[in-house]
Amino acid sequence: RGGAVAKCPYCRKDVEAFEDEANGFTCCTACGRVLDDSLFSADLTFTKTTGGASTLEGNLVEEGVRASGMLADVRRGRRGARLLGYNNVDSHEKTLARGRVEVNQLADRLGIRPRNEITGAAHRLYRLAVQRNFTKGRRTQQVAGACLYIVCRQEQKPYMLIDFSDYLQTNVYVLGAVFLQLCSLLRLEKHPILQKPVDPSLYIHRFADRLSFGKKMHTVANTALRLVSSMKRDWMQTGRRPSGVCGAALFIAAHMHGFQRTKKDVVSVVHVGEGTLKKRLGEFGLTPSAALTVEEFHEQALEFERDQVAALTDGNANIELIRISGGLEGGENPPAFAKAERERAEMTLALPAPEDAKDLEKEVDQVLETHGNEKEKEKEKEKEKEKEKE
Repeated sequence: RGGAVAKCPYCRKDVEAFEDEANGFTCCTACGRVLDDSLFSADLTFTKTTGGASTLEGNLVEEGVRASGMLADVRRGRRGARLLGYNNVDSHEKTLARGRVEVNQLADRLGIRPRNEITGAAHRLYRLAVQRNFTKGRRTQQVAGACLYIVCRQEQKPYMLIDFSDYLQTNVYVLGAVFLQLCSLLRLEKHPILQKPVDPSLYIHRFADRLSFGKKMHTVANTALRLVSSMKRDWMQTGRRPSGVCGAALFIAAHMHGFQRTKKDVVSVVHVGEGTLKKRLGEFGLTPSAALTVEEFHEQALEFERDQVAALTDGNANIELIRISGGLEGGENPPAFAKAERERAEMTLALPAPEDAKDLEKEVDQVLETHGNEKEKEKEKEKEKEKEKE
């Protein structure tokens, strides 16, 4: 795979070095010379001592420990089990090494790329957590998973917290509590990774790949992205998890292209309940886009995409607002505003007709006149009583 840009000492060119992790060497992509060679054998070799006993040659280097410069040795435990231990390392370094191993294993299991950059940033967060005693009383796997999830949110990687909990075999709410506590410790409450809503479009291609659409995967995914943009314009994203919106978009897009995917198939991929998926589909059925044919929907989506491109080319446009809302044109009114409008309409219908209103005004005026006359009479009686007393 490609590495960092460096100057080759042989051909004197600034080129991108090619790093082969399997064979343990780094070479120049221009002249082909080997720039770095680090060979680690995976085979165990034994030598005999003068007394005739067999001993293991070399040291066992675990992934992540090699980068930190710590070597591990092998000891025999109970019933001949092999135990891994660190030579001359204090507990603080052991904790950091375990965190690095957990982060690397979690990134490999989830297939997060680019691996080195993401895991390096996650381990730096883990180091901060260790320095502030955040790991005390918490499992190393959960803290490492929370650190890696923060980096994935910051880099906008298509991984949800429930993906981490599935691998760690941990309740998603327990892992979410560790994530929020770590964000509070690192003063990330007002950071964009927590303040900005998660864009459902990030997960569409990843979920579409799991639904086995074959060669039409990209076509179905693009239709699902257009459906997500339509849902954004109709305020369906607001206050809802992105997985439910993605599930509804993929279910509709699959049927638009002739794939008979059931709700259970979509639910097993996007990790939401079937009831939640039905609610999102019902909400989409109330929007104007649900009444369009497939051709009309694609034509409308193309028009909105052209408007978005024109708005993005304008220097005064708010790019972040366009990305979150799906565009500045079209769509339904916000739910709160629509509810207020319905209440105003009901109140207007409940008011009396104009002719009835005139009769009502006359009756009110008569009541006020009689009430005023009664007050005047009472005042006159009081004056007469005062005169009699004098």
